[in-house]
Amino acid sequence: MSPRRKTAVAAVTVLQQVLLKHGQLCVCAGNCGTEHPSKECGGHGTEKAPMLAAPYPLPLTEHETAAVPVSELRPWCPPCWRKARKRTTEIRAELRRQELHESQAALFDIEAATGGGR
Repeated sequence: MSPRRKTAVAAVTVLQQVLLKHGQLCVCAGNCGTEHPSKECGGHGTEKAPMLAAPYPLPLTEHETAAVPVSELRPWCPPCWRKARKRTTEIRAELRRQELHESQAALFDIEAATGGGR
């Protein structure tokens, strides 16, 4: 009987998969709100602040972000990702304010049409 060979299987992280597919540079292209020269950020991670794998552009909700398949993730440098996340948070908050305002306006319209609830 021949001895079994143990083969090492290299575990590849999601970030490593994204960097292998899309390169080592940030794909922001201004989605963070910064107008990058040459339309590209070109940022890269450091040992203290490594690149991140996230959808591009960032979805408005965490549920949408979590549902994105690995094939749709792109490399982000930490500063651009933080700025883009802040922007999407602000957009989401404004959309919620608008929804609330529209809902309240609809309630006032119903109340006025029914004679003020009397």
